[in-house]
Parts: sequence; structure tokens; C-alpha cells
Amino acid sequence: MRFTSLLKGILLFIPVLGIAGEYLWPTEATRLLSGTFGETRSGHFHSGIDIKTWARDGYACFAPEDGYIERVLVSPQGYGKALYIRLKDNRIAVLAHLDSFYGRIASRVRSEQLSSKKVFLELVLNPGEYPVRKGDVVAYSGHSGTVVPHVHFEIRDSSNYPINPLLNGFPIEDDVAPEPVEIAFIPLSPGARVNGSTDGMIFPLIPEKENTYTLIDTVYLHGTFGISLKTWDRGNYPHNKNGVYSISLYLDGKNLFESRFDKLNWDQTHWMHEDRNYRLAYEGNGNFYRLFTFESTEELSFYRSENGGYLTVEEGVHTCVIQIRDANGNRAGVKIALKGVETPDNPCQVDKQGDVYTVSVDSCYLKQYPNAELLIERYNPYGHKEAQVNRTLGSLVNGNLKIKADEENGALLLRVIPKHGPVPSPLLKHFYNPENYPKAAIRVVPRHFSAGILFEIESNMVLPPSLLLSLEGRACTSLDWETVTASWARTALIPPDEFESYHKLNIYDYHLNEWETVWNISPHVVKTTERISFRSDDEQFGVVIPENTFFRDVISWISTQEKEKDPEGGEIISKIYSLHPMDQPLKGSLEIALRSDPTYPYHAQTGLYRAKGDGKWSLVSQDPGPGKDYYRTRTRSCGTYALVRDLEPPVFEKVFPGSGGHYYLKDLKKAWVEVSDNLSGIDAGNLVVMLNGTWMIYYYNAPTRIVSVEMPRQLPAGEHTLEWILRDKAGHEQKKIVKFNIIE
Repeated sequence: MRFTSLLKGILLFIPVLGIAGEYLWPTEATRLLSGTFGETRSGHFHSGIDIKTWARDGYACFAPEDGYIERVLVSPQGYGKALYIRLKDNRIAVLAHLDSFYGRIASRVRSEQLSSKKVFLELVLNPGEYPVRKGDVVAYSGHSGTVVPHVHFEIRDSSNYPINPLLNGFPIEDDVAPEPVEIAFIPLSPGARVNGSTDGMIFPLIPEKENTYTLIDTVYLHGTFGISLKTWDRGNYPHNKNGVYSISLYLDGKNLFESRFDKLNWDQTHWMHEDRNYRLAYEGNGNFYRLFTFESTEELSFYRSENGGYLTVEEGVHTCVIQIRDANGNRAGVKIALKGVETPDNPCQVDKQGDVYTVSVDSCYLKQYPNAELLIERYNPYGHKEAQVNRTLGSLVNGNLKIKADEENGALLLRVIPKHGPVPSPLLKHFYNPENYPKAAIRVVPRHFSAGILFEIESNMVLPPSLLLSLEGRACTSLDWETVTASWARTALIPPDEFESYHKLNIYDYHLNEWETVWNISPHVVKTTERISFRSDDEQFGVVIPENTFFRDVISWISTQEKEKDPEGGEIISKIYSLHPMDQPLKGSLEIALRSDPTYPYHAQTGLYRAKGDGKWSLVSQDPGPGKDYYRTRTRSCGTYALVRDLEPPVFEKVFPGSGGHYYLKDLKKAWVEVSDNLSGIDAGNLVVMLNGTWMIYYYNAPTRIVSVEMPRQLPAGEHTLEWILRDKAGHEQKKIVKFNIIE
């Protein structure tokens, strides 16, 4: 009852912002949204709303108020075809992903394209040159620059900053509250634990009653944490999973943090990855809203906070409430119980004498948690679980349990799971000689958190008992690790500054009477206040990281590997270099450079590429410099890079009209081809389409890989010829000539 009363009080006193306005809704399509202001997009915040057009092109788009067109954009990606209208109140309305422009502005764009023979352009027009009245048709909806047809609409203030359209004269009908889905606890201090775990945890939220959600049990915290929330707003269309307007965090009735999407700052829009907890998304958990501020002094303009939103829960039970709201004032709430408590060590010990294992439990822990479950799992050295025993601690005789040992020795994993309270780390005990078995294959996964970095260690067998993690420099320091499962362990969080005295992190395994290195890196401490540069061990790949490139101090390193397989249609001509950390977003840009051979004869077809996964690569730079000795680029992401030569031209996948086809002119509004290119990509501005020998204005839509042309409305009956010329960025060319017939 106490939780419910507190939540009601919080929800009651939050006003709905916004103004009514007298603008005209900008399209005849619908008043339903498939995207809201402030959502995540690729590398930036969504600066407008997306209006549904039922996956169809061709709906009329209107001037929402008197004004004039001040800018026109035609691009193969991004906004696609877009109009910018300066309204009489000095605000700016933006319509994007259009299929076509209308009226005088359409004629102006066509004239510019024909005279320049360039289809992609940006026109900045004189004030009042192209006036519009409220309700004038200015364009038709489409899907230029995107895949699914819709109208992207923005309203910007007089200084060109995006403001929330739903609160500034473009309301919609919506009486459905947002839906919180999951909550994540992010460690912000070394030694922080949630329910005993050092790397944070994600909990599913369950509905308690209408628009109120909770957790099944209390969350046990030790140290300082931040909270992130996965939530969405379906609105009045149940298939939607749109972004929400505001989220507020309270602890014991005190407001710690609020995020509210009224306005966006262009200088901060690429900070989206940090706001939506990049590491959680990178690890496949989806988008979570951040409910605590950045560690740096700068904050996003839509954050409101006094203490940063950091949770340091003292001993005892505390009430945490989160309020989520959409732009129409519909509200949902989350209420959970938090308890500050230290996580005890594993209370078990185990010994083996003859054919009997004896498990004993610490008497103090036994007295405090008599209903806790003791779970004992036996594994063979290859990591396969062969047996399991479950007991409650209260059922043990004098805190002891004897289990018959198998003839084939293995390893025991002991877990103690209290019904209420933090879970101690498992205890792994080996009862076999690793020298009698093959060497384990070890995989190491570094994971950055706000408080530092931890290393997860995965083995294809039971974790070797001799595994040693060593920081090496002027001195050597071993790192402790704790068991998670029989084949998985992790270190504690290590603050970046602890690496300053070391130049190597090595992981060793003792096998067949010798120590072997199973993994190593050369870590560099990257501070937000300092510029740093370093190279790979072979001196071929280098990076320059200016100050304020990352949001926090991190550990960075370069790993190198030989190529295993060439990409389809290309050839990797260098080693492959990976710049870490890949689980951290960048606030600014860093510069990378990869050395090349100046005498290599195919520089025109070669570039610096970034791996996209699944054997795919993306071109990031084609310029080897005047000496042809380095390929360089500036980038906002770490990743895996190599020099790749593009060997093949683009490919025609589909063609319309087809060769030899017969068509009525009324059915031939557009001609189009679907194209593909495995590596360097289509050179969008350097294509050619000819109809009966006449150059045609085309549009290449990069996301759909479609090249299209508007066919003339007057075309005589008989045979006609379309010539398509494709070019990629490596200079390869592919032609296709199509002869078709118009019938009466």
C-alpha cells in the first residue's frame, strides 16, 4: 500500500506540457505515428515524428502554415528528398523521405538537375522566392532515403533546433500509456554488486495493475548504481513500439533524475548511444533509456538532475519509483523495493577423502539463511554436467553433506541460493589432474562499465585451476577472478587508472609443465582530458585519440590477426586490425591510419574498410594520400579494419521494364532496376540512365538499392531503348540495355 500511495502522488502532480497551436497537419495520409521525437536512430536522436502512410507512396503533403520554401535537398540516403519551409512565426517545418516535389519548386529542382547533369543537390533559396500558403500541396509522400514509406516531419525553432512536434501544434489522439518492459542496474563503483553480481543485472518488469509495473522480488544492492529502463509507447496503434516523452526517477520520494524530450541540441544528437546505454545494446539487449548523468561535466540538454541519478543505497529497504509519460500525458509507473546489503562470500567448503565428498556450510550463514538452496553440480573435465544434488541448508546435518564420489574424478560447482538476499559467487573445486586432459581453449571478452573494465573468461572445458591473469610493467600484479559457471569466470571491475603502470595484460595457463600465454593485450589508458596516440605491435596500424573523444576514461588497445577468408568479390591485402573498446560509444572523432605499399598497382580499386560482421565489409576511405603510403579516416566508432581491393563490378538484380516486354503507357509510370555491390558500394552520383539516347533524371535510393526514373507521359507506340550504366566507388562499370515496346 505504501508503494502504491507514493506512486499515485508522483503521477498526480506532473503536468502535461505543450501548446495547442493552429498549424495544419502536414499530410493527408494518417494521424498515426510509427516514430516519435527523441527515439534512437543510427548514430543520432530522431529529430521529428514519423507519420504512417500504410507502406504506400503518393499522399499529399501540405504547408502547415503560411511561409516560404527556404531549402530543398535531394540525397540518396538520410532525408532523401526533403523540403524546409520557413513559417510566418519564424519556425521551420521539415518534410522528408518524399517521393516528389510539387508545383514551381518541382520545376526548379528539375531545371537544376538537367542543367548540371547532377541528380543529387541542395538548394538554398532566397526568402520569399517560393512562397506557400497554409494548406498548399508542396510534395507527395514516399520513401526516398529509407525503406518503408512514411512522412518524416520536423518542427524547428527559429534557431533551427528541433522541438517536439506533438507539444508544439501537432497533437495526435492517444489514450494509451507507455509500457515499461525491463530494468537494468549498471555498476558505477568498483565492488558494486546487484543480487551478488558484479556486472549488473537486467530484470523483466511485470504488470501489477493498470499502468503499474513491478518486480517479483526485492533487489539487493551494494555500492553505487545507475538505472536504465527499456520502455516503449504503442499509442493508439498496437503494433507500434515508439519512444516515450519523459522518464523520472525517485528514491524514497526524492526526485533524482528526469529525462524529457522537449528539444534537441544538434551538437549533442550523436550522444544518443550513451543516453541509450550503448554497451547493453552492443551486447544484444536492446535500447535502454539512461536514468543517470554522464560521468563528464557535460550533460544532455534534456536531462534534469541534482545528484546525477546515482543510487547509493544504504542498509535497509528503500522504495524506487519510475514514472514514464508520453507527449499526451498518458502515464505508467514502476515501483520496486531495493535493499542495501553486502554480498557474503560463498559459505561452502568441500573436501574429498577416498570415495566421499564432504560439503560443509559456514554456521553463521546457515543460521541466517536456513531456507537457502544448496545446489551441487558435478562436471567432467570436458565441461559436461554429469550429476546434480539439491538440498536446503536447514536439512543438512550439523551443516555438513556427504556425497559419494564417482570413480572418474571431475569438478564440483557449489551454489548457495537464498530465497531472499544476494547470491554469493559459486565455488568451483577441481578433483582431477588437468595434465591428463587436453589444453582448454580460452576466450576473453573485455567489458567496459562506468566504473572501469572487467574481463570475462570463457573456456571450452572446465575452467583450468591454474589460470593466471597478470598485469605486467615495471612490476607484475595478478588479477583475481571469480567463478560464474564451471566454464565461465570474470574479474572484478578495474578502474582505468590502475593500468597506467603496466604495458601488458597476459593470461597464462600452466599445462604440460610449462606456462603458456593464452591471451594478451597492450592496454593504453585513454583519459578524456588528454590526447593520446599509439600503434599496433607491427607498426602498421595507428590511432590518434584527441581529448574528449570518449565519454569517460577507458582502456584501448589494438589486436592483430591474419585474414582467414576474403570477402565475396574482393581481396584483403593487409592484416586485420581491431581497435578496442568496441562496447563504448564515442563522443568525438578519432583518426586511424593503415600503412600501404606505395608500389601496389591497384590503389584505385583499394580502400580502407571496416568489418560489418558476417564476412561483410564497408568502405570508409579511398584516399591513400599523395605518397600512397597510408589510408586514413576519421570515425566515431572503434572496430575492425583492413585494406581491401574491390574486384567485381555492380550487379543488376532486377529490371523493369523487362527486355522485350510490351506495356501500356499508363502502366509504365516508373522504370527501375535493383542493384547490388559487395564492397565499395554504388557511386550514387555517377550513374547514367538514357531513354532513346536522352539523359534522364534518376533517383538512387541507397537503403533499397533501387535506381528509378520517371517515364515521360507522352511516349509513342513502338520500340524504345533504356540504357542503364552502373558504377561503383572502385571505378568498376556495368551496363544494361533494355528494349521494350509501348502498345496502344
